[in-house]
Amino acid sequence: MSPNRRMHVLDTNVVSQLIRKKPQTNVVRWMTEMGSSLAVPFGCVIEIQRGIVMLQERDAARSLELQSWLDCLFVSNISFLPMDADTSKLYAQMTLVPSLKDLWTQSPQAKADKIKQDLAIAASAIVHRAVVATINIKDFLRIDRYFPLPGLFDPALLEWSILPKNRE
Repeated sequence: MSPNRRMHVLDTNVVSQLIRKKPQTNVVRWMTEMGSSLAVPFGCVIEIQRGIVMLQERDAARSLELQSWLDCLFVSNISFLPMDADTSKLYAQMTLVPSLKDLWTQSPQAKADKIKQDLAIAASAIVHRAVVATINIKDFLRIDRYFPLPGLFDPALLEWSILPKNRE
């Protein structure tokens, strides 16, 4: 199977390009070309839904618009990866690596209240033997040192950081 036809698990920064006023052209074109090989992991849904709820008080109209977009995405032909037992077990192991702690918990000194799901997204990709597609590869390269990813691709730059291994 070619690297481009493997399942690609989308990071939130990739999915959110679909609702931006000025999305990155490469990302949208790549997602269109990839079609049915794309999957949204539960961690991405958590980040998006949380953002929508947090936006309600500041901008109710935009919050409703984003909720409608997300609801349409749920009924589209894109795959959604659940938090299953295997993914849960791997995610739990990941949270026990001290040098990855900042990827799942927030520092008390942090100014913004932010939920972090990169470990959960990586766990989904590993369990499903899927490539991670992200615009911010730095944290996923760190995860890969401890938990090898099946592949890592930046759709904004159209570049591979980790080529997929043939594990069909």
